[in-house]
Amino acid sequence: MCESSRAYDGPVTIDERDLRIAMEHPRGTERRTLLPYREALNDPVVYARLPAGDRDAIVRWVEIRRRLKLDGLDHDPANLADPLLPYDALRDLVIAGERHARPGSAVDAGGDLRDAVRAIRGG
Repeated sequence: MCESSRAYDGPVTIDERDLRIAMEHPRGTERRTLLPYREALNDPVVYARLPAGDRDAIVRWVEIRRRLKLDGLDHDPANLADPLLPYDALRDLVIAGERHARPGSAVDAGGDLRDAVRAIRGG
């Protein structure tokens, strides 16, 4: 079975320390996490070609961002110095890329992105 279509086995864990660091330094954490994947974040086809471990790193950050958004921290279009990417755009990209990697996959029901990716990958 090819790496990009293997079932999602749930290696993406998030703990309170991760959330605390992300809340304290959201822009720097996002930049360090996502910069290596800049091309993949602009094209679901490129995202789908990433090894599952790299896609997991993106899924992990996007799920952290979902939780930060619940606490009121997200992209602020009124703040031109705010480089955070919009959470909804990140989530849409991940879902589109995972579906491209595994056509005919499950529907995204919202909520925890790790659950959506697990369903799409067939786990």
